[in-house]
Amino acid sequence: MPAPSDAAPGTGIRPAADERLARELGTRHILTAILAVPAGGHVWARRPGPSRDTPLPLPGAHTADAVRSVSAGAPVGLALATPDPRQAGVLRYPAPGTRSAAAVLRIAAPGAEASVREAVRGLGTTLRMLHDRPAPERLPTAPPAPARLARWLRTGTGPGTAPRLFAEARSRLGERRLALIADWGERAAHGPPSPVLLHGGPALGTLVLPTGPGRPALLTGEELTCGSWEFDISWQLAEFAEMAAGHRRGVCGPADYTALAGAFLESYGRQPSPAATRRAVALRSLTHAHDFAAYVAWHEQLFIYLDMVSEAVDAAESPDNEEGWDAARACADAAS
Repeated sequence: MPAPSDAAPGTGIRPAADERLARELGTRHILTAILAVPAGGHVWARRPGPSRDTPLPLPGAHTADAVRSVSAGAPVGLALATPDPRQAGVLRYPAPGTRSAAAVLRIAAPGAEASVREAVRGLGTTLRMLHDRPAPERLPTAPPAPARLARWLRTGTGPGTAPRLFAEARSRLGERRLALIADWGERAAHGPPSPVLLHGGPALGTLVLPTGPGRPALLTGEELTCGSWEFDISWQLAEFAEMAAGHRRGVCGPADYTALAGAFLESYGRQPSPAATRRAVALRSLTHAHDFAAYVAWHEQLFIYLDMVSEAVDAAESPDNEEGWDAARACADAAS
């Protein structure tokens, strides 16, 4: 589906007197203004969109301290926000550039894919460092995106064209598949008795690449949670799988998504279960479709996404080929 417009007008986020507005983007869920700061570097300022009825959350002090400790020695910085004292509801994230890894892939300039692959490799190492920490305080055990998806599937309501998408999903996927996805969403990060600290929603869209020397940064805090380490890893693998399947159907651009997944897994150092990854593909693809319908617009490519989700659910349920199933190859095989 088309990316949300870089020209999203009316974010309502005002630069400080010595800052320059570099870009604006967003949806009716979250609005972002990218600001150049005089000392160098950038700030990604974010606020709730008009269809969101809750503020953007900030982590507690103990969790923030744990994230900063990991970030200090990680190849990818974990960028925590601070509230904007001038504008209620606006969070400011320090960032090394104006483009996310997702945006750089779409540009498809020479060397773009190589730079994204190195950032993804660093992301794997950074998440492993984060997951080596026990959760420092009581946190939600349901990552926001799959929890939001589960609520929608239980009610069929929502902003924008979310009700229309629900009707189409019920027709194309059937009640049984939708009930399965809702259950998976509610239990997405369930895991061992001693949960670890999770990013809660790693994504190429919030992995910011540096415009010059320096390390990438992952916007962190809005989705921090605790649970099984498998969630973060399978959630990121699912993005590669979704993009690979989308490319095969003509709705995503070309890239070596298998190589990206391989770099990510190699640096993380272990692989989630086939069941966790296959379920994440279904969850993430349908979350993407829901968020586009609810917070952007209706698009005919949503029908393609529903077909992708149907196949992903069937693959997740399949009892064959479980042993030795390679999560890195999910990127090439998700649509098969």
